[in-house]
Amino acid sequence: MERVPPIKCIFFSEFHTTAGPIITYQVPEDYLSKEAFDTVHVYIITKPQLQNRLITINALGHKIMGCPVCIENPKYPRNMLIFNLCLVIDATASTAPFEIIVKKLAGYLTNLELENEFLSNEEQKSTLPNIMSRILSELNMSGTCNIPINKSNTIHLKLVLPHEDALEVADHDVPIFLSSKNNFQRNQWDLTTQQVSY
Repeated sequence: MERVPPIKCIFFSEFHTTAGPIITYQVPEDYLSKEAFDTVHVYIITKPQLQNRLITINALGHKIMGCPVCIENPKYPRNMLIFNLCLVIDATASTAPFEIIVKKLAGYLTNLELENEFLSNEEQKSTLPNIMSRILSELNMSGTCNIPINKSNTIHLKLVLPHEDALEVADHDVPIFLSSKNNFQRNQWDLTTQQVSY
């Protein structure tokens, strides 16, 4: 896509009950090292005050965008499931086209977990790398992706190009009547013109 920088990496991070914050999956593999992740994990697997909010970290020569999610339920170890699916883009790139993508992915994964235990079931969760790989390649190639997850859920994403700033309208750009409007037959005007002229 023109004017939208490519996504460099997508990774899924979660709070592991014994290991703490970890990168469970990433595409491409080993794009972010464990050491690099350890320097920023407090902004990826966050405290409750920052959960369900869009967070952008400009570090390690990249921008990392995520929306950390916490689902509270006694069925989970420690009574909660904390995760974040993050996008990595170039440090100089604008985040605007990706913000809605990150929020939608967080919403999709939350709904999949609530409806199907998609993230807490290891067999289902193991399909995430394939899904992430398709998201990465399809968004970079065409700016859209439609990925069926199961019979009732499909991930639909589309990158939105940033709008150009609106041009300033000068007085000479606006049409005005040069003759008296009473000289015209109003019954031949459309409704909008009639409304504007009176």
